[in-house]
Amino acid sequence: MKNELNLLVFGILILATSLWSCSKQNIQFTKEPVVINNPNSSTPLTCYINFETVDKYKKVSFQLKESGRVVNLEYDFSEKKEQGFLLMLMRPDTEYSISIEITDTKNIKHNLNNQLVFQTPMLPKSELEFPKISITKSLKNNKSEELILFNPRRRIPVTVPRANELNKTFGMLAIVNQKGDVLWYYRTDSRISDFDLLPNGNLSYMTQDSKIVEMDFAGNFVNQWYAVKRPEGKAENAIPVDALTFHHDVSLLPNGNRLVLSTEIRELDNYYTSELDKNAPRKRQKVMGDVIIEFTPEGEVIHRWKCFDHMPVERIGYETFSRYWERRGFPGVIDWSHANAIVPLPDENAYLVNFRYQSAMIKVNKSKNEIDWIFAEPTGWGKDLQDKLLDIPKDGLNWHQHAPHFTSNGNLIFFNNNNYNARPFETTAELRKCPSYAVEYKINEQNRTVERIWDSKIKDEDSVISIAMGRVSELQENGNVLVCFGALLSEDHINEMTWFNRGRFPQWTMVREFTHTTPAEIVWEMRVLPRSNNSKVGWTLFGADRIKLFCVK
Repeated sequence: MKNELNLLVFGILILATSLWSCSKQNIQFTKEPVVINNPNSSTPLTCYINFETVDKYKKVSFQLKESGRVVNLEYDFSEKKEQGFLLMLMRPDTEYSISIEITDTKNIKHNLNNQLVFQTPMLPKSELEFPKISITKSLKNNKSEELILFNPRRRIPVTVPRANELNKTFGMLAIVNQKGDVLWYYRTDSRISDFDLLPNGNLSYMTQDSKIVEMDFAGNFVNQWYAVKRPEGKAENAIPVDALTFHHDVSLLPNGNRLVLSTEIRELDNYYTSELDKNAPRKRQKVMGDVIIEFTPEGEVIHRWKCFDHMPVERIGYETFSRYWERRGFPGVIDWSHANAIVPLPDENAYLVNFRYQSAMIKVNKSKNEIDWIFAEPTGWGKDLQDKLLDIPKDGLNWHQHAPHFTSNGNLIFFNNNNYNARPFETTAELRKCPSYAVEYKINEQNRTVERIWDSKIKDEDSVISIAMGRVSELQENGNVLVCFGALLSEDHINEMTWFNRGRFPQWTMVREFTHTTPAEIVWEMRVLPRSNNSKVGWTLFGADRIKLFCVK
Protein backbone atom coordinates (compact mmCIF):
# COMPACT_ATOMS: atom_id res chain seq x y z
CA MET A 1 0.00 0.00 0.00
CA LYS A 2 2.87 2.35 0.87
CA ASN A 3 4.54 1.74 -2.50
CA GLU A 4 1.25 2.36 -4.30
CA LEU A 5 0.86 5.66 -2.41
CA ASN A 6 4.39 6.71 -3.34
CA LEU A 7 3.70 5.91 -6.99
CA LEU A 8 0.49 7.95 -6.84
CA VAL A 9 2.30 10.95 -5.33
CA PHE A 10 5.08 10.64 -7.90
CA GLY A 11 2.51 10.55 -10.68
CA ILE A 12 0.79 13.68 -9.35
CA LEU A 13 4.16 15.49 -9.25
CA ILE A 14 4.94 14.50 -12.83
CA LEU A 15 1.48 15.64 -13.94
CA ALA A 16 1.83 18.93 -12.07
CA THR A 17 5.22 19.58 -13.61
CA SER A 18 3.94 18.75 -17.05
CA LEU A 19 0.85 20.93 -16.73
CA TRP A 20 2.90 23.87 -15.36
CA SER A 21 5.46 23.55 -18.13
CA CYS A 22 2.89 23.17 -20.90
CA SER A 23 1.36 26.47 -19.90
CA LYS A 24 4.84 27.99 -20.12
CA GLN A 25 5.68 27.07 -23.71
CA ASN A 26 7.01 23.55 -23.24
CA ILE A 27 9.67 24.29 -20.62
CA GLN A 28 9.53 21.42 -18.15
CA PHE A 29 10.57 22.36 -14.64
CA THR A 30 11.54 19.99 -11.87
CA LYS A 31 11.66 23.07 -9.63
CA GLU A 32 9.47 26.02 -10.54
CA PRO A 33 10.96 29.55 -10.66
CA VAL A 34 10.95 31.20 -7.26
CA VAL A 35 12.40 34.42 -5.81
CA ILE A 36 14.84 33.86 -2.94
CA ASN A 37 16.13 36.58 -0.64
CA ASN A 38 19.91 36.85 -0.74
CA PRO A 39 21.14 35.10 2.43
CA ASN A 40 24.14 37.47 2.39
CA SER A 41 22.81 40.63 4.06
CA SER A 42 25.81 42.74 2.96
CA THR A 43 24.13 43.47 -0.42
CA PRO A 44 20.48 44.25 0.48
CA LEU A 45 19.28 45.30 -2.99
CA THR A 46 19.83 41.85 -4.52
CA CYS A 47 17.93 38.58 -4.68
CA TYR A 48 18.08 35.27 -6.54
CA ILE A 49 15.73 33.46 -8.87
CA ASN A 50 16.13 29.71 -8.72
CA PHE A 51 14.61 26.94 -10.81
CA GLU A 52 15.51 23.55 -12.27
CA THR A 53 14.60 22.29 -15.75
CA VAL A 54 14.37 18.80 -17.21
CA ASP A 55 16.31 19.70 -20.35
CA LYS A 56 19.49 21.71 -20.79
CA TYR A 57 19.21 25.30 -21.97
CA LYS A 58 21.62 27.95 -23.23
CA LYS A 59 20.67 31.30 -21.68
CA VAL A 60 18.17 32.89 -19.35
CA SER A 61 17.07 36.53 -19.43
CA PHE A 62 15.27 38.48 -16.72
CA GLN A 63 13.31 41.66 -17.23
CA LEU A 64 12.82 43.64 -14.02
CA LYS A 65 10.05 46.21 -14.33
CA GLU A 66 9.01 49.08 -12.09
CA SER A 67 7.34 52.40 -12.75
CA GLY A 68 9.27 54.17 -15.50
CA ARG A 69 12.29 51.88 -15.51
CA VAL A 70 13.28 48.45 -16.88
CA VAL A 71 16.40 46.39 -16.15
CA ASN A 72 17.40 43.57 -18.52
CA LEU A 73 19.80 40.92 -17.20
CA GLU A 74 21.12 37.89 -19.08
CA TYR A 75 23.12 34.87 -17.93
CA ASP A 76 24.47 31.71 -19.48
CA PHE A 77 23.04 28.66 -17.74
CA SER A 78 26.60 27.76 -16.74
CA GLU A 79 26.70 30.92 -14.58
CA LYS A 80 24.00 29.67 -12.24
CA LYS A 81 25.07 29.59 -8.60
CA GLU A 82 23.82 27.23 -5.91
CA GLN A 83 21.23 29.83 -4.86
CA GLY A 84 20.23 30.56 -8.47
CA PHE A 85 20.71 33.57 -10.75
CA LEU A 86 21.48 36.92 -9.13
CA LEU A 87 19.10 39.83 -9.72
CA MET A 88 20.51 43.30 -9.08
CA LEU A 89 20.44 46.98 -10.12
CA MET A 90 17.09 47.52 -8.41
CA ARG A 91 16.15 50.76 -6.66
CA PRO A 92 15.42 50.67 -2.92
CA ASP A 93 11.88 50.49 -1.53
CA THR A 94 10.46 49.46 -4.92
CA GLU A 95 8.32 46.57 -6.13
CA TYR A 96 9.58 44.79 -9.24
CA SER A 97 7.69 42.46 -11.55
CA ILE A 98 10.06 39.90 -13.02
CA SER A 99 9.65 38.23 -16.43
CA ILE A 100 11.74 35.25 -17.52
CA GLU A 101 12.87 34.26 -21.02
CA ILE A 102 14.78 31.03 -21.62
CA THR A 103 16.84 30.36 -24.76
CA ASP A 104 17.29 26.72 -25.76
CA THR A 105 20.25 25.10 -27.50
CA LYS A 106 18.67 25.87 -30.91
CA ASN A 107 18.48 29.59 -29.99
CA ILE A 108 14.69 29.44 -29.73
CA LYS A 109 13.41 31.84 -27.06
CA HIS A 110 10.68 30.76 -24.63
CA ASN A 111 8.86 33.50 -22.72
CA LEU A 112 7.25 32.37 -19.49
CA ASN A 113 3.77 33.75 -19.11
CA ASN A 114 3.68 34.30 -15.37
CA GLN A 115 5.61 37.00 -13.52
CA LEU A 116 7.36 36.93 -10.18
CA VAL A 117 7.51 39.84 -7.74
CA PHE A 118 10.27 41.20 -5.49
CA GLN A 119 10.11 44.15 -3.08
CA THR A 120 13.44 45.81 -2.33
CA PRO A 121 14.15 47.17 1.17
CA MET A 122 14.58 50.84 2.03
CA LEU A 123 17.99 52.46 2.36
CA PRO A 124 19.30 52.82 5.92
CA LYS A 125 17.67 55.79 7.65
CA SER A 126 20.55 56.68 9.96
CA GLU A 127 22.82 59.52 8.83
CA LEU A 128 25.71 57.35 10.04
CA GLU A 129 24.86 54.59 7.57
CA PHE A 130 24.18 56.27 4.23
CA PRO A 131 24.83 59.66 2.59
CA LYS A 132 22.55 61.95 0.63
CA ILE A 133 23.19 61.64 -3.12
CA SER A 134 22.19 64.55 -5.36
CA ILE A 135 22.61 65.14 -9.08
CA THR A 136 23.28 68.87 -9.21
CA LYS A 137 24.02 69.19 -12.92
CA SER A 138 23.22 67.10 -15.98
CA LEU A 139 23.48 68.04 -19.64
CA LYS A 140 23.23 64.39 -20.63
CA ASN A 141 20.31 62.79 -22.42
CA ASN A 142 21.33 59.15 -22.48
CA LYS A 143 18.70 56.61 -23.39
CA SER A 144 20.75 53.79 -21.88
CA GLU A 145 21.55 53.69 -18.19
CA GLU A 146 25.06 54.66 -17.09
CA LEU A 147 26.46 53.04 -13.96
CA ILE A 148 28.90 54.65 -11.52
CA LEU A 149 30.71 52.45 -8.97
CA PHE A 150 32.09 54.40 -6.01
CA ASN A 151 32.96 53.98 -2.32
CA PRO A 152 31.33 56.36 0.17
CA ARG A 153 33.61 56.80 3.19
CA ARG A 154 32.11 58.02 6.44
CA ARG A 155 34.14 60.95 7.72
CA ILE A 156 33.61 62.38 11.19
CA PRO A 157 35.79 65.33 12.34
CA VAL A 158 38.60 64.56 14.77
CA THR A 159 36.93 66.70 17.44
CA VAL A 160 34.08 64.17 17.79
CA PRO A 161 34.62 61.38 20.39
CA ARG A 162 35.47 57.99 18.83
CA ALA A 163 35.83 59.62 15.40
CA ASN A 164 38.72 57.39 14.29
CA GLU A 165 36.90 54.20 15.30
CA LEU A 166 33.66 55.27 13.60
CA ASN A 167 35.53 56.18 10.43
CA LYS A 168 37.74 53.13 10.04
CA THR A 169 35.02 50.55 10.79
CA PHE A 170 32.72 51.71 7.97
CA GLY A 171 33.27 50.31 4.48
CA MET A 172 30.92 50.67 1.52
CA LEU A 173 30.74 50.22 -2.23
CA ALA A 174 27.74 51.52 -4.17
CA ILE A 175 26.37 51.81 -7.70
CA VAL A 176 24.19 54.68 -8.90
CA ASN A 177 22.88 55.62 -12.33
CA GLN A 178 23.16 59.03 -13.99
CA LYS A 179 19.97 60.12 -12.22
CA GLY A 180 21.52 59.40 -8.82
CA ASP A 181 19.33 56.37 -8.09
CA VAL A 182 21.04 53.91 -5.75
CA LEU A 183 20.92 50.53 -7.53
CA TRP A 184 23.28 48.39 -5.45
CA TYR A 185 25.39 48.73 -2.34
CA TYR A 186 27.64 46.61 -0.16
CA ARG A 187 28.58 47.10 3.50
CA THR A 188 31.60 45.80 5.36
CA ASP A 189 33.29 46.57 8.67
CA SER A 190 36.55 48.14 7.46
CA ARG A 191 37.09 51.30 5.43
CA ILE A 192 37.63 50.64 1.72
CA SER A 193 40.30 52.36 -0.36
CA ASP A 194 41.02 50.97 -3.83
CA PHE A 195 38.37 48.98 -5.71
CA ASP A 196 38.14 47.57 -9.23
CA LEU A 197 35.77 45.67 -11.48
CA LEU A 198 37.80 42.61 -12.51
CA PRO A 199 37.86 41.05 -16.01
CA ASN A 200 35.98 37.99 -14.67
CA GLY A 201 33.07 40.18 -13.52
CA ASN A 202 33.92 40.08 -9.81
CA LEU A 203 34.88 43.02 -7.61
CA SER A 204 38.21 43.58 -5.90
CA TYR A 205 38.74 45.96 -3.01
CA MET A 206 41.26 46.79 -0.29
CA THR A 207 40.45 47.57 3.34
CA GLN A 208 42.15 49.72 5.95
CA ASP A 209 43.01 46.60 7.98
CA SER A 210 45.39 45.36 5.24
CA LYS A 211 43.13 42.91 3.42
CA ILE A 212 42.49 42.43 -0.29
CA VAL A 213 39.14 40.88 -1.15
CA GLU A 214 37.71 39.45 -4.35
CA MET A 215 33.93 38.99 -4.20
CA ASP A 216 30.89 38.62 -6.43
CA PHE A 217 28.02 41.12 -6.59
CA ALA A 218 26.01 39.04 -4.13
CA GLY A 219 28.64 39.88 -1.50
CA ASN A 220 30.18 36.39 -1.43
CA PHE A 221 33.94 36.24 -1.00
CA VAL A 222 35.82 34.42 -3.75
CA ASN A 223 39.38 35.06 -2.49
CA GLN A 224 41.01 37.00 0.35
CA TRP A 225 44.61 37.89 1.16
CA TYR A 226 46.05 39.70 4.16
CA ALA A 227 49.39 41.18 5.21
CA VAL A 228 50.64 38.65 7.74
CA LYS A 229 52.44 41.24 9.92
CA ARG A 230 49.49 43.63 10.18
CA PRO A 231 48.58 44.93 13.68
CA GLU A 232 45.21 43.13 13.58
CA GLY A 233 46.84 39.68 13.36
CA LYS A 234 45.53 36.69 11.46
CA ALA A 235 42.54 37.08 9.12
CA GLU A 236 40.17 34.13 8.99
CA ASN A 237 39.72 32.33 5.66
CA ALA A 238 42.36 34.51 3.99
CA ILE A 239 45.71 33.71 2.37
CA PRO A 240 48.71 35.18 4.24
CA VAL A 241 51.22 37.32 2.35
CA ASP A 242 54.63 38.20 3.79
CA ALA A 243 54.01 41.93 4.23
CA LEU A 244 53.62 44.49 7.00
CA THR A 245 50.63 46.24 5.42
CA PHE A 246 48.50 46.53 2.32
CA HIS A 247 47.44 50.11 1.71
CA HIS A 248 45.74 52.35 -0.83
CA ASP A 249 46.06 50.43 -4.10
CA VAL A 250 46.32 46.97 -5.66
CA SER A 251 46.35 45.94 -9.33
CA LEU A 252 45.64 42.59 -10.96
CA LEU A 253 48.37 41.70 -13.46
CA PRO A 254 47.86 39.80 -16.76
CA ASN A 255 49.70 36.79 -15.26
CA GLY A 256 47.18 36.54 -12.42
CA ASN A 257 49.51 37.99 -9.79
CA ARG A 258 48.80 41.17 -7.86
CA LEU A 259 50.93 44.28 -7.54
CA VAL A 260 50.28 46.06 -4.26
CA LEU A 261 51.53 48.88 -2.07
CA SER A 262 53.00 47.75 1.24
CA THR A 263 55.39 49.27 3.79
CA GLU A 264 58.35 48.73 6.09
CA ILE A 265 59.56 50.55 9.21
CA ARG A 266 63.16 51.65 9.63
CA GLU A 267 64.63 53.48 12.60
CA LEU A 268 66.63 56.48 11.45
CA ASP A 269 69.03 58.49 13.59
CA ASN A 270 69.01 62.28 13.65
CA TYR A 271 65.70 62.54 11.81
CA TYR A 272 63.23 65.40 11.55
CA THR A 273 60.75 66.19 14.31
CA SER A 274 59.01 69.04 12.47
CA GLU A 275 57.97 69.99 8.94
CA LEU A 276 57.59 73.67 9.88
CA ASP A 277 60.84 74.39 11.69
CA LYS A 278 64.02 73.27 9.91
CA ASN A 279 66.05 73.94 13.05
CA ALA A 280 63.85 71.92 15.39
CA PRO A 281 65.83 69.36 17.43
CA ARG A 282 66.23 66.03 15.67
CA LYS A 283 66.00 62.54 17.16
CA ARG A 284 65.92 58.84 16.33
CA GLN A 285 62.58 58.18 14.60
CA LYS A 286 60.57 55.19 13.45
CA VAL A 287 59.88 56.00 9.81
CA MET A 288 57.42 54.25 7.48
CA GLY A 289 58.49 53.84 3.86
CA ASP A 290 56.70 52.18 0.97
CA VAL A 291 57.45 48.76 -0.47
CA ILE A 292 56.03 47.61 -3.80
CA ILE A 293 55.17 43.90 -3.72
CA GLU A 294 54.10 41.41 -6.37
CA PHE A 295 52.54 38.20 -5.06
CA THR A 296 50.98 35.11 -6.61
CA PRO A 297 47.39 33.91 -6.03
CA GLU A 298 48.87 31.51 -3.46
CA GLY A 299 50.39 34.44 -1.53
CA GLU A 300 54.04 33.96 -2.52
CA VAL A 301 55.96 37.24 -2.83
CA ILE A 302 58.06 37.24 -6.01
CA HIS A 303 59.09 40.91 -6.20
CA ARG A 304 59.89 43.71 -3.74
CA TRP A 305 61.01 47.27 -4.41
CA LYS A 306 61.87 49.30 -1.31
CA CYS A 307 61.70 53.08 -1.44
CA PHE A 308 64.26 53.42 1.35
CA ASP A 309 66.85 51.88 -1.00
CA HIS A 310 66.16 54.18 -3.95
CA MET A 311 64.84 57.54 -2.69
CA PRO A 312 66.42 60.18 -0.39
CA VAL A 313 64.96 59.80 3.11
CA GLU A 314 65.86 63.41 3.95
CA ARG A 315 63.33 64.60 1.36
CA ILE A 316 60.07 64.97 3.29
CA GLY A 317 56.71 66.51 2.45
CA TYR A 318 53.94 68.23 4.32
CA GLU A 319 51.87 65.81 6.49
CA THR A 320 54.86 63.63 7.41
CA PHE A 321 53.82 64.17 11.04
CA SER A 322 50.06 63.82 10.50
CA ARG A 323 49.83 60.58 12.60
CA TYR A 324 48.59 58.66 9.55
CA TRP A 325 50.17 55.37 10.60
CA GLU A 326 49.49 55.90 14.30
CA ARG A 327 45.76 55.84 13.50
CA ARG A 328 46.35 52.51 11.76
CA GLY A 329 48.00 50.69 14.62
CA PHE A 330 51.64 51.84 14.46
CA PRO A 331 52.26 54.11 17.47
CA GLY A 332 55.19 56.49 17.19
CA VAL A 333 55.71 55.84 13.46
CA ILE A 334 55.91 58.81 11.10
CA ASP A 335 54.93 58.78 7.43
CA TRP A 336 57.71 59.51 4.94
CA SER A 337 56.91 58.56 1.32
CA HIS A 338 53.14 57.87 1.41
CA ALA A 339 52.50 56.14 -1.91
CA ASN A 340 48.85 56.02 -2.90
CA ALA A 341 48.76 54.43 -6.38
CA ILE A 342 50.53 51.69 -8.31
CA VAL A 343 50.10 51.51 -12.11
CA PRO A 344 51.38 48.36 -13.84
CA LEU A 345 53.02 48.80 -17.26
CA PRO A 346 53.28 45.12 -18.25
CA ASP A 347 54.35 45.78 -21.86
CA GLU A 348 57.46 47.54 -20.51
CA ASN A 349 57.98 45.30 -17.45
CA ALA A 350 57.67 48.46 -15.39
CA TYR A 351 55.25 50.29 -13.12
CA LEU A 352 54.44 53.81 -12.03
CA VAL A 353 54.23 54.66 -8.32
CA ASN A 354 52.54 57.81 -7.05
CA PHE A 355 53.89 59.38 -3.82
CA ARG A 356 51.56 61.93 -2.22
CA TYR A 357 53.89 63.45 0.36
CA GLN A 358 56.78 63.54 -2.10
CA SER A 359 54.50 65.16 -4.73
CA ALA A 360 56.17 62.76 -7.12
CA MET A 361 55.37 60.07 -9.67
CA ILE A 362 58.18 57.60 -10.26
CA LYS A 363 58.48 55.07 -13.07
CA VAL A 364 60.30 51.94 -11.94
CA ASN A 365 62.03 49.58 -14.38
CA LYS A 366 61.18 46.21 -12.92
CA SER A 367 63.81 44.31 -14.93
CA LYS A 368 66.65 46.52 -13.71
CA ASN A 369 65.03 47.23 -10.33
CA GLU A 370 65.82 50.93 -10.72
CA ILE A 371 64.15 54.27 -11.38
CA ASP A 372 63.50 55.22 -15.03
CA TRP A 373 62.21 58.75 -14.41
CA ILE A 374 60.78 61.10 -11.78
CA PHE A 375 57.89 63.49 -12.41
CA ALA A 376 58.21 65.93 -9.49
CA GLU A 377 59.32 69.27 -8.16
CA PRO A 378 63.11 69.06 -8.66
CA THR A 379 64.58 70.02 -5.27
CA GLY A 380 65.91 67.57 -2.70
CA TRP A 381 66.51 64.52 -4.91
CA GLY A 382 70.28 64.37 -4.57
CA LYS A 383 73.00 64.24 -7.21
CA ASP A 384 72.52 60.58 -8.11
CA LEU A 385 68.91 61.14 -9.27
CA GLN A 386 69.31 64.41 -11.19
CA ASP A 387 69.40 62.63 -14.55
CA LYS A 388 66.10 60.89 -13.72
CA LEU A 389 64.12 64.12 -13.29
CA LEU A 390 61.75 65.12 -16.07
CA ASP A 391 61.89 68.76 -17.12
CA ILE A 392 58.58 70.15 -15.85
CA PRO A 393 57.57 73.79 -16.43
CA LYS A 394 56.98 75.67 -13.18
CA ASP A 395 53.28 76.11 -13.89
CA GLY A 396 53.04 72.35 -14.29
CA LEU A 397 54.17 71.29 -10.83
CA ASN A 398 51.83 68.89 -9.05
CA TRP A 399 51.22 68.81 -5.30
CA HIS A 400 49.93 65.85 -3.24
CA GLN A 401 48.38 64.29 -6.36
CA HIS A 402 46.40 61.04 -6.72
CA ALA A 403 45.46 58.31 -9.19
CA PRO A 404 47.78 58.69 -12.18
CA HIS A 405 47.31 56.48 -15.21
CA PHE A 406 48.11 56.52 -18.90
CA THR A 407 45.36 57.37 -21.37
CA SER A 408 44.61 55.50 -24.59
CA ASN A 409 46.95 57.87 -26.46
CA GLY A 410 49.79 57.39 -23.97
CA ASN A 411 49.46 60.64 -22.03
CA LEU A 412 49.70 60.80 -18.25
CA ILE A 413 46.51 61.97 -16.53
CA PHE A 414 45.98 62.36 -12.77
CA PHE A 415 44.15 64.28 -10.05
CA ASN A 416 46.18 67.21 -8.77
CA ASN A 417 45.00 67.92 -5.22
CA ASN A 418 47.27 70.97 -5.43
CA ASN A 419 47.78 71.07 -1.64
CA TYR A 420 50.34 73.32 0.05
CA ASN A 421 52.14 74.27 -3.19
CA ALA A 422 55.40 73.91 -1.30
CA ARG A 423 57.72 71.48 0.44
CA PRO A 424 59.02 71.75 3.99
CA PHE A 425 60.40 74.16 5.03
CA GLU A 426 59.05 76.59 2.51
CA THR A 427 56.02 78.80 3.14
CA THR A 428 52.82 77.21 1.91
CA ALA A 429 50.41 78.90 -0.47
CA GLU A 430 47.15 80.21 0.98
CA LEU A 431 44.65 77.37 1.22
CA ARG A 432 41.90 79.25 -0.66
CA LYS A 433 44.23 79.77 -3.62
CA CYS A 434 44.88 76.07 -4.24
CA PRO A 435 41.94 74.61 -6.20
CA SER A 436 42.07 70.93 -7.16
CA TYR A 437 41.68 69.64 -10.71
CA ALA A 438 42.44 66.85 -13.17
CA VAL A 439 45.41 67.39 -15.49
CA GLU A 440 46.97 65.63 -18.47
CA TYR A 441 50.57 65.68 -19.72
CA LYS A 442 52.43 64.34 -22.74
CA ILE A 443 55.78 62.86 -21.73
CA ASN A 444 58.77 62.55 -24.04
CA GLU A 445 60.88 59.96 -22.25
CA GLN A 446 63.86 60.34 -24.61
CA ASN A 447 64.14 64.10 -24.19
CA ARG A 448 62.98 64.02 -20.54
CA THR A 449 60.38 66.71 -21.24
CA VAL A 450 56.68 67.07 -20.44
CA GLU A 451 53.97 69.17 -22.07
CA ARG A 452 50.70 70.10 -20.44
CA ILE A 453 47.88 69.00 -22.76
CA TRP A 454 44.66 69.51 -20.81
CA ASP A 455 43.18 70.28 -17.41
CA SER A 456 39.74 70.55 -15.84
CA LYS A 457 40.25 74.01 -14.34
CA ILE A 458 37.05 76.03 -14.43
CA LYS A 459 35.72 79.39 -13.28
CA ASP A 460 36.25 80.32 -9.63
CA GLU A 461 32.67 79.77 -8.45
CA ASP A 462 32.84 76.12 -9.49
CA SER A 463 36.36 75.43 -8.20
CA VAL A 464 36.87 73.31 -5.07
CA ILE A 465 39.68 72.24 -2.75
CA SER A 466 40.27 68.53 -2.22
CA ILE A 467 42.50 67.80 0.75
CA ALA A 468 42.91 64.08 0.01
CA MET A 469 42.15 61.26 -2.40
CA GLY A 470 40.63 61.67 -5.88
CA ARG A 471 40.49 59.67 -9.10
CA VAL A 472 40.40 60.40 -12.83
CA SER A 473 39.27 58.12 -15.65
CA GLU A 474 39.01 58.48 -19.39
CA LEU A 475 35.55 57.57 -20.74
CA GLN A 476 35.99 55.53 -23.89
CA GLU A 477 32.38 55.89 -25.03
CA ASN A 478 32.44 59.67 -25.47
CA GLY A 479 36.00 60.88 -24.81
CA ASN A 480 34.99 62.78 -21.67
CA VAL A 481 36.82 62.58 -18.34
CA LEU A 482 35.25 61.40 -15.07
CA VAL A 483 36.75 63.08 -12.00
CA CYS A 484 36.22 62.02 -8.39
CA PHE A 485 37.13 64.81 -5.97
CA GLY A 486 38.08 62.77 -2.89
CA ALA A 487 37.70 64.81 0.32
CA LEU A 488 36.42 68.35 -0.23
CA LEU A 489 36.69 71.17 2.28
CA SER A 490 33.44 72.81 3.30
CA GLU A 491 32.90 76.28 1.86
CA ASP A 492 30.95 77.19 5.00
CA HIS A 493 34.15 77.04 7.07
CA ILE A 494 36.81 77.88 4.51
CA ASN A 495 37.69 81.21 6.14
CA GLU A 496 38.41 79.43 9.44
CA MET A 497 40.66 76.79 7.91
CA THR A 498 44.38 76.47 7.47
CA TRP A 499 46.33 73.52 6.09
CA PHE A 500 46.97 72.42 9.65
CA ASN A 501 43.56 72.69 11.35
CA ARG A 502 41.25 71.52 8.54
CA GLY A 503 40.73 68.10 10.18
CA ARG A 504 38.35 69.71 12.67
CA PHE A 505 35.82 70.72 10.02
CA PRO A 506 33.20 68.84 7.96
CA GLN A 507 34.03 67.41 4.55
CA TRP A 508 31.98 66.36 1.55
CA THR A 509 32.64 65.04 -1.93
CA MET A 510 31.45 64.91 -5.52
CA VAL A 511 32.00 63.37 -8.95
CA ARG A 512 32.04 65.40 -12.16
CA GLU A 513 32.12 64.46 -15.82
CA PHE A 514 34.05 66.97 -17.93
CA THR A 515 34.34 67.41 -21.66
CA HIS A 516 37.88 66.75 -22.87
CA THR A 517 38.02 70.26 -24.34
CA THR A 518 39.75 73.54 -23.55
CA PRO A 519 38.19 75.03 -21.59
CA ALA A 520 36.62 71.99 -19.97
CA GLU A 521 32.87 71.97 -19.40
CA ILE A 522 30.97 70.18 -16.64
CA VAL A 523 28.31 67.96 -18.22
CA TRP A 524 27.32 65.98 -15.11
CA GLU A 525 27.79 66.44 -11.38
CA MET A 526 26.90 64.21 -8.43
CA ARG A 527 27.31 65.40 -4.84
CA VAL A 528 27.65 63.07 -1.86
CA LEU A 529 26.53 64.97 1.22
CA PRO A 530 25.41 64.64 4.84
CA ARG A 531 21.74 63.85 5.36
CA SER A 532 21.16 67.12 7.25
CA ASN A 533 22.70 70.59 7.15
CA ASN A 534 23.98 70.51 10.74
CA SER A 535 25.23 66.93 10.67
CA LYS A 536 28.71 66.15 11.94
CA VAL A 537 28.81 63.13 9.62
CA GLY A 538 30.61 63.98 6.40
CA TRP A 539 31.32 61.80 3.36
CA THR A 540 34.36 61.40 1.14
CA LEU A 541 35.36 59.11 -1.74
CA PHE A 542 38.54 57.24 -2.59
CA GLY A 543 37.34 56.88 -6.17
CA ALA A 544 34.53 56.57 -8.70
CA ASP A 545 34.44 54.65 -12.00
CA ARG A 546 32.01 54.27 -14.88
CA ILE A 547 31.39 50.53 -15.26
CA LYS A 548 29.65 48.07 -17.55
CA LEU A 549 28.41 44.77 -16.16
CA PHE A 550 28.48 41.57 -18.20
CA CYS A 551 24.98 40.60 -17.15
CA VAL A 552 23.33 43.88 -18.22
CA LYS A 553 21.77 43.84 -21.70
